[in-house]
Amino acid sequence: MEESERQRRRRRRRRLYRLRQLAVEIGALLVLAALIGVPLWLILRSPAEPEVSAPLEETSAVMPDTKVEYPVRTGDTAGFPATTDADCAILIDVTNNTVVAARNESTIVYPASVTKVMSLLVAVEHITDYTATFTFPFEMLDRLYIEEATVAGFLKDETVPMTDLLYGAILPSGADATEALAVHIAGSEEGFVRLMNEKARAMGLKNTHFMNSSGLHHDDHYTTAEDMAVVLREAMNNPLCRQVLSAVHYTTTVTPQHPEGIQLFSTMFGRMYGTEPKVATVIAGKTGYTSEAGHTMASYAEGENGHDYIFVSMHGSSRWEATYDAIEVYGYYCAPADEKPRPTNYTP
Repeated sequence: MEESERQRRRRRRRRLYRLRQLAVEIGALLVLAALIGVPLWLILRSPAEPEVSAPLEETSAVMPDTKVEYPVRTGDTAGFPATTDADCAILIDVTNNTVVAARNESTIVYPASVTKVMSLLVAVEHITDYTATFTFPFEMLDRLYIEEATVAGFLKDETVPMTDLLYGAILPSGADATEALAVHIAGSEEGFVRLMNEKARAMGLKNTHFMNSSGLHHDDHYTTAEDMAVVLREAMNNPLCRQVLSAVHYTTTVTPQHPEGIQLFSTMFGRMYGTEPKVATVIAGKTGYTSEAGHTMASYAEGENGHDYIFVSMHGSSRWEATYDAIEVYGYYCAPADEKPRPTNYTP
């Protein structure tokens, strides 16, 4: 079938976007190589973005048990364009609690590191003392290395405060940070996973079950795009979680192992500035990948129409497709009502 003009334009935009992002990544590496602590793109992105540790307020270890309200499908709920790459996806209007568009949103899939949004939420609800610390044992770090887990970079015998672990879990997607939080809070990874599943049940999630805090593949570790949108919405309602999920850059506390701290950068904002959709600004989110899960992303955006949105995509074919899906979907559906294109038909 002959390629349409719209598809050709989209392919050209993708190529230009990838070339631009590649240039950004190369530039950031060159800047870091020159011993400049903060990449230039981070400085330019927002003068209000903090570059250093922002203190987190203490919170009580009370886990809310009120079931959340799922977003509602309406007569205007649409499908996604054929150009949307993800096999499973959902866009919700947080302000109206409605489903704007969806595709296979209730299909059970593997979440990969998007799991860490729930890990963050459970951790924040249980930490009572942010001056408390965790000292990393060799056995934990060695096992994560063998499992080829993504890590924040903490080292053997390094003593790290809770705040650093929260940022280490989300920005670089560190499994070392999530497991440290698990052991500190619940005594073990297994104990923390029980808390995660208890939270899922308390929220009334329909099709979610966890087997670890990091998102490493397990056949019984699963969710849906719809459930994960609800999890991200719940996390963004918590001011501490919102602060961590919205951060672009964070410097950990100085330790003997890291005399200048560790420079942590958001995996999501390493792929986008957040302003690309034009009619909405992506302000927070989390990415993930395993070979079984494909590329996953959950993001939160503020629309120029005064509404907030969440877009979750699962089982994408590449990290750039996942990124471009978010940019295109927000741009396509979050325009003011009088500028919105006619939606495609929604098929459950």
